Amino acid sequence: MFGPTIVTLAEAAALDASAVGGKAASLARLATTDLPVPEAFVVPVGEFERFCADESVAAAIALLGQPDVTRHALARAADAVRETITTTPLSTGLAAELARTFVSLAARGDAVVVRSSATVEDSASASYAGMLSSIGDVRSAEEMYAAVKQCWASAFNRRAVLYALDLGHDPSATKVAVVLQRQVRSERSGLAFGRDPARQEADVVIVEAIQGMGDDLVSGEVTPERYEFSPADDRVTLVSGGSATRSRKLTDREVALLARWARTAEEIFGKPQDIEWAYADGEFYLLQSRPLVFSADDEMVFPQIGEHTVLVRGIGASPAVGSGEVVRARDDQVHILSPHTVVVLHRLTNDLAVHLRRAAAVVVDEGGATSHGANILREFGVPCVLGTGSATAVLADGDVVTVDGYRGIVYEGDLALRPAEVGVAPETRMQVFLSVLVPAQAAALAPHADGVSSLRNDYFLLQSGVHPAKMVRSGRSRELEETIACGIVTTSELFAGKPVWYKTLDAPTDEFRRLDGGDEEPHERNPLLGWRGIGRELAEPDLLDLELRAVRRALEAGAGRVGIKLPFVRFAEEYAAALDAIRRAGLEPHTDVDVGVSVETPGIAMRLADVLALGADFVSVGVSDLVMCVLALDRESERIADLFEPGHPAVIEVIARIAETARAAGVFTCACGESARDEALLGHLVEAGYDAIGVSLPFFAEVKRRIAALETHDGR
Repeated sequence: MFGPTIVTLAEAAALDASAVGGKAASLARLATTDLPVPEAFVVPVGEFERFCADESVAAAIALLGQPDVTRHALARAADAVRETITTTPLSTGLAAELARTFVSLAARGDAVVVRSSATVEDSASASYAGMLSSIGDVRSAEEMYAAVKQCWASAFNRRAVLYALDLGHDPSATKVAVVLQRQVRSERSGLAFGRDPARQEADVVIVEAIQGMGDDLVSGEVTPERYEFSPADDRVTLVSGGSATRSRKLTDREVALLARWARTAEEIFGKPQDIEWAYADGEFYLLQSRPLVFSADDEMVFPQIGEHTVLVRGIGASPAVGSGEVVRARDDQVHILSPHTVVVLHRLTNDLAVHLRRAAAVVVDEGGATSHGANILREFGVPCVLGTGSATAVLADGDVVTVDGYRGIVYEGDLALRPAEVGVAPETRMQVFLSVLVPAQAAALAPHADGVSSLRNDYFLLQSGVHPAKMVRSGRSRELEETIACGIVTTSELFAGKPVWYKTLDAPTDEFRRLDGGDEEPHERNPLLGWRGIGRELAEPDLLDLELRAVRRALEAGAGRVGIKLPFVRFAEEYAAALDAIRRAGLEPHTDVDVGVSVETPGIAMRLADVLALGADFVSVGVSDLVMCVLALDRESERIADLFEPGHPAVIEVIARIAETARAAGVFTCACGESARDEALLGHLVEAGYDAIGVSLPFFAEVKRRIAALETHDGR
């Protein structure tokens, strides 16, 4: 029983994906709502099955289902299937129905677009993004005949067949319907994600837009304008791709309209959607909707980076992190690349993406997170950063980098954690603490480390993509408080019996500005020397009070040896005011909770005795910031990066003075940050008698070995 020859969208809505394919089923459901969908018809799966009952077609397809077939043989068999389908004539009855349908769709002089709609396509587990054919500008019945067969044949192209194999699907079992739709001549086009594909927990909708037809966007040929829409307060933010010298492609009202359609589609289908839209003749249209698909083990991951160097920024397209050696590849080289390399490309197409499923990461000059290639890599869990604009120029073959597909950043060096190295690390007098961003990632090292020098709240306060102050204003302070408290408790349990220092918020204003609600942040010429640290939190006490309540809740829940580290203290008066705030939160400093000062400025280093006289349980030196302030060098400026010298005599002198002052007061001292492990400085820290050093997870074992060698040489 093959079913009707051609059906309307209304009729297709009464059928399921097994009868009309994933794309048509989604389009039909959209058409039954008030959403604007161009007129369309569907050639159901039954017609494909009738066509494939032809002896020659059936024999060719059967070869794809043979057990234990090699990938090379499978590719050759796929070629044979496509050739057979495209050369076998349509039945007279179907050809006549197609001719009548073409006349109906082209009655106003419009062209027709013919799109494949496979039963496995646009499903919750696989998107087959861009792998099956869509043929536009069809202007005759004869062209429509050929286009329908081309759509059927595309289900058996090499990319689709190998993709199916990797997903555990039987390539010979693929069934294909075809959508016949009036073609919209787009003046503008784009896509909208109901959820940010790299930040699923963030309550924002992503809208991308380009001029003209949408093919360039989904193919990754252009980098779109990218907008974020916040449903909570209807805020629209132009994130990337815009220019001060030309008008935007979408107004705020248009972004809001498309974002609401994306959320409406999510309500219709019960899961986040990726919708394709077009604008023509003063109207917006929806062309399709498909579920967002992620890898089975997808999770939000942050590299433990401290103040490591950022090489390239772009658009994060997947919540994963990978590291390895850079290979700048041409299109014709991708299929022969060694796995586990960081592949850098000018443009990512869907056919290239299929070959990159075993890459450590992919970095691309052009394109956006909604491209077909990005969708495919996200499904396979490959970290991906697009729209960098300069990756192929900045990154060189052989460079070792870490790619953060969540935040869209490429860092210098391999920041991967290798716990196996830790077991052979020697014992040292100087303790080695860890800087922890994501507690779960520290589990492997927790038994070996001596404590946590910074439980960094970036993860807790910034992970939502929403400015924490905005969350407080919108009534979500309890949510933040619980998140921080749980993070402290979890970390305390991992580092049982060891000190865990929670570092209060210290994000510069430029980092805050990237968040939803960050447009209210001041514009500072040098945010690293601007409104940050404990000074800012004392000026915005709601956030500080929230963090202190979270610490109290963690202690009440059983967290032990928790300390509060107050960052970027400039004046002793700030430290005193912070102690008062801790008392107002119901905690007695030095009794209920340890409290320490983070020393980053020469001013506080020179007047450290004044701070210690107020009472302190530990001194933490933020070495990278201290070097910046001592040498008057912006540590993020590329122009003076070669002058940034942690081992400079002036820095060494200040660091020695801090240790001497703290030792005289009997206060524990720890040097923290990536600059603390600098080869020219580490020996001076050992010589000055620092009690501990705090490092990022990937460098724990290396630093332990170096300290052991220094202590042996020093006779300690």
